[in-house]
Amino acid sequence: MSDDSSNAASCFCDFFDRGDWVQSRLNSEVKGIVVGEADFGHVYLVQLAGSMETRPFANVTLRHMDEPEDEDGGKREPVADNVIKVDFTKPRTLRPGDDTEGAA
Repeated sequence: MSDDSSNAASCFCDFFDRGDWVQSRLNSEVKGIVVGEADFGHVYLVQLAGSMETRPFANVTLRHMDEPEDEDGGKREPVADNVIKVDFTKPRTLRPGDDTEGAA
């Protein structure tokens, strides 16, 4: 972070670095990561949290925030995959009653 203050809520920074977590001063629910800047640091391009959307923000409407942590502390269980392995080298006969989920 570019700010010496330890309290991100009281951040009055004018400049942000790429990768800094920021939130809008006007709506604290709008958060994201700085991915670019324009106009010599007067406008920052922010990728909004929870989406791939990027939006431009004036530097005076942003403030630093602490990097959010995962609810489980970053220890996520691997997701069980729902992949059914199919050997396409073996012939298979499809009958009218077979469930193909729209694939055939």
